[in-house]
Amino acid sequence: MEGISGLPAPYSEDPWIQKLRRATVVNRKKQPAQRHAYIIGRLESARRREWMWIVVVAGVGFFTDAYSIFSANMVLPMINIVYWNHSNWAESNAVPHNYEVALSIVTLGGALLGQIAFGVAADVWGRSKMYGMELVILIFATLGLALASSGAENSMSAITLFLFWRFLLGFGLGGDYPLSAVICSEFAPTRLRGRLLATVFFCQSLGQLAAQLVALIAVAGFQNHLPTDPDTTTCAGSCIRSLDTIWRLLVGLGAVPAFVALWFRLTIIESPRYTAEVKDSVQAANDVSQFYQRVSLDSASINSIEAPSLQPSGSFRLSPTQSANQPQDRPASAASFAEQDGTSPLTIWKDFKLFLGQKNNLKKLAATSLCWFCLDLPFYGLGLMSPRITRTIWFGSQLPQTSLYQLLFQTAYQSIVVVSSGAIVGNLLSILAIDKLGRRNIQLNGFFWLFLLNVVIGAAFQHLVGHDDPSALVVLYILCQIFFNFGPNTTTYMVGLLVLTFRKKEADRQLPAELFPTRFRCTCHGIAAACGKLGSVIAQCFLAYVNFGNGTDYTNVPDWLGYALLCLSFFMLMGLLITYFFIPDVRDKDGRIKSLEELTDGMMPDAGFSRAVTNGYAARGSSPEMTQVDGDSVAV
Repeated sequence: MEGISGLPAPYSEDPWIQKLRRATVVNRKKQPAQRHAYIIGRLESARRREWMWIVVVAGVGFFTDAYSIFSANMVLPMINIVYWNHSNWAESNAVPHNYEVALSIVTLGGALLGQIAFGVAADVWGRSKMYGMELVILIFATLGLALASSGAENSMSAITLFLFWRFLLGFGLGGDYPLSAVICSEFAPTRLRGRLLATVFFCQSLGQLAAQLVALIAVAGFQNHLPTDPDTTTCAGSCIRSLDTIWRLLVGLGAVPAFVALWFRLTIIESPRYTAEVKDSVQAANDVSQFYQRVSLDSASINSIEAPSLQPSGSFRLSPTQSANQPQDRPASAASFAEQDGTSPLTIWKDFKLFLGQKNNLKKLAATSLCWFCLDLPFYGLGLMSPRITRTIWFGSQLPQTSLYQLLFQTAYQSIVVVSSGAIVGNLLSILAIDKLGRRNIQLNGFFWLFLLNVVIGAAFQHLVGHDDPSALVVLYILCQIFFNFGPNTTTYMVGLLVLTFRKKEADRQLPAELFPTRFRCTCHGIAAACGKLGSVIAQCFLAYVNFGNGTDYTNVPDWLGYALLCLSFFMLMGLLITYFFIPDVRDKDGRIKSLEELTDGMMPDAGFSRAVTNGYAARGSSPEMTQVDGDSVAV
């Protein structure tokens, strides 16, 4: 076949290349569909080291995201003492209230904008061009925050600098949500997709744990410089210097794992699915042929995958995250991306509007976003107020008088026990059960138990906190963390909610990283994730300023936490009902997990896009013709 003989060694030894060289019948009109089938087949047959590397690169970045956002819980009490309450730190255990709320909101608001911006950009310019840029922003913001200061004689506003860097930090970490989820899902074999996405999300709990462990170790290391007498309420001299060192060290270390992952992200191979369906399927076919050329396939596997028509590659991929350039044989202009006469490059807004007008796509996006909103509202609403909440759960309504050292040490230790332990257990259960129980069942189970636990804890809260032994409250709260992560916190990241419709046809209600077609997958995932962050911003404002009557407001956690849990349980119930009525699994009736192509079949219109759809045979309304080559059937 044309171009096959021009491939450099060792690619001429690839069994696919040898088989195609001997093929004699080629239907040129169906080559894009053939190449698409070939690309998907190669991704499905990838070896462990090939897809695991993608998971590691995505996971390290997600670890950094969680470390950065949750380290604020450990840092805020220290910043409070250094800049505002060093003369009498016992008067307050947090930054002045408006500052505390603002720091949380700007971080979440930055994440909201980052999720949308990077989601759209990844669909316009490609995943590989955006992947790593969010880490550059995150590293820059982390180092800027670690070096922020009020200047000599308060010549600068410390809170203004903190707000600026936290917003930029949030923007960077927000961009990682759609990129990591989509890249992992597009590289993952169908049989392992759920487990791999759950593994990437597991890194959030590990990052949260790491922030708490670093705080615990740092505080213990500076024990000799911190007051250990409960009657000492001032912090001056070496105490101030030590706290200033600890919080800067805690924040700055968040840039280390980001630096580790940065090079690999900036040089990662483009998603073959994106290249094939949005840009150039010839280049995508060559990419996977070269990257997976050493995969050993038996005859049955070869016969089960339709073959493409190949051209010489312009890029020689050495690994998923390394490349070596060869001379370009094909024009690199945007116009060359159109494989059919009369088409033009992708126009994202025009095509996205057309996509939303197709069948129930807009409802699918709205429903996915609603599910994430219901989850993030309580998760981040309580999660970013963790130190005060965990102390209340641990000690009850009567908080003991402690020294500064004990306060900081206990904050980190209690967060590990009450929050991280449950989160890690929940994530591990999700990894083990995601493909056995299914996304829908896990999400349904999680919302149910979260609703029940929030109602029980909220209704009995005053009794539980007034009891001499609050261990029951600790256990119940740990269970909440387990079912957050062995439930909707994991599944919304992976699949979100499905189409909001009562129709029984399963193809119209498929489980943001898995649900939407490749061309708009990052955009839709970013919009859905941003709606979640909108919910978390609303929760922060609600819990920060709500007054439940009879003098019950934010100033005393034991007074309002029970009422807050009862209010938040409504959103767990909403998530439960929506999951029950509107969410099927991503498996067929025989229990087989569907591929991304099967899940999104029928979502794309057959005509009207600025660039024609090349998403396999279904979008083209035909099947490949077959020819016999050495006794085997080959798609042509």
